[in-house]
Amino acid sequence: SSSLALAGHPGVPTGLASLRMDQIARNIVDKELAPVLELLKTVVTNLHNHPGDPRYRRLPYSTNRKLRAMLDSSTDGQAFLMALGYSMDKTGDLNLDLKGRTVDAVRPLYARALSILVQSLDQLSPQETALDRSLPSQPEEGAAGSSSVTVRFVKGGPKLHGTVIARRFDASDTLQHVMTWTEGSMELTRRGDRRDDQAAAATDQPESQYQLVDRAQRNRAFTAEDANSTLQSLGLWPIANLTAVVRDPSSADSSAPDGAGSRPVVDTRAQRRSERPLPSQLLKAHRDRHQAFSSKRAMGSTQAVKRAQASAAAERRMAQDRLLATLMAESKATEASDPSAAAAEADQQAQLERDEALALQLAREFEKEFSQMQEAQA
Repeated sequence: SSSLALAGHPGVPTGLASLRMDQIARNIVDKELAPVLELLKTVVTNLHNHPGDPRYRRLPYSTNRKLRAMLDSSTDGQAFLMALGYSMDKTGDLNLDLKGRTVDAVRPLYARALSILVQSLDQLSPQETALDRSLPSQPEEGAAGSSSVTVRFVKGGPKLHGTVIARRFDASDTLQHVMTWTEGSMELTRRGDRRDDQAAAATDQPESQYQLVDRAQRNRAFTAEDANSTLQSLGLWPIANLTAVVRDPSSADSSAPDGAGSRPVVDTRAQRRSERPLPSQLLKAHRDRHQAFSSKRAMGSTQAVKRAQASAAAERRMAQDRLLATLMAESKATEASDPSAAAAEADQQAQLERDEALALQLAREFEKEFSQMQEAQA
């Protein structure tokens, strides 16, 4: 139907409401409308767990598109809410009117409705229900000590590859609970609906092997040895985003012993990634390996190099000064040991001075005579 037919519903007695809800639930099961049952179960569960909270007695039909589309597509879903006592108010939302009844008076109705919905879901998906019952109960959203676990499947066929499942666990739950949930969800996703379930059971296909990997912990690969460890001790709390690398049954090792089933096996690529050293570790190893050849150890610091260069320059200057002092001392010693050679050198210098003076006098006389001859000719 295109519109909701709950306006002004007056409500019915508890006994009649229970019978009415039972009949409606059977109709939904016959039509195999599992999403409608899931929606109704969520509504009734909130009412059962919080019977005195008025927030859970109101459904935002006018603003919640998903809720409106689900109810508009199923008259049985509308009828189930009518049997509970829901009606549409002036704002266009669905409101559960207790009609003067106390919380204790309507609690049995909620319990009966929840029981009917759980049984109906069991008929639609018995394997999923059995899996849910084999696991610890989910903590409430945002509860202290709870861990939100998400698993993304990689490989495993077109039905499974890319599928993401999510569930809440307690931090004290073990990895074995997560593994059981992963294995069961993997098989349910592959099998599909009930007809696929029966076909898969008839062919007795072997179960797939897989490997749980935590990308946040440097691709840590969990093994069967971690099964009994708590999620908190494994670093999977308060949030865990895991990857399940699935190996197809056809590619599994034929030499594996019987009974291996879906036990996790070590994926070689994930194991190599987890054993790969970090870049910082590689850099440290490189520095340690070449520490003896580092420029800092070979030459020292900049100040030490400058001090060494200044010391070497000072030593060169001192060596030059010593050489000059030695040459001057040798010259003085030579002059003191041979006085005649010094006298001869002095006479030679005096003779050179007299020759220069005579040459200068002759040049002056020649210039004087030349000037007189030019005057006489004029």
